[in-house]
Amino acid sequence: MKIEIPNDVLERSHLSENELRLELGLFLYQKNIFTLESASKFAGMDSHQFQKKLGENKIPVHYSIKDFEDDLRTLNEPL
Repeated sequence: MKIEIPNDVLERSHLSENELRLELGLFLYQKNIFTLESASKFAGMDSHQFQKKLGENKIPVHYSIKDFEDDLRTLNEPL
């Protein structure tokens, strides 16, 4: 799907196209619509850059108990 935003709407927002993509990516991630990976790609950045933007905007990273348990299991695996 392609969404077209008229130039006058973009101009009134005072955001560049990249800034608008970032804002939408942050919003959709915060609403649990996008994963970290999909939001990062949508915003045109790697996950580390996107996580930094999440922190700057005081948006917590989604990290479930299952994620924590998976990480613990990985850390306890022998090398």
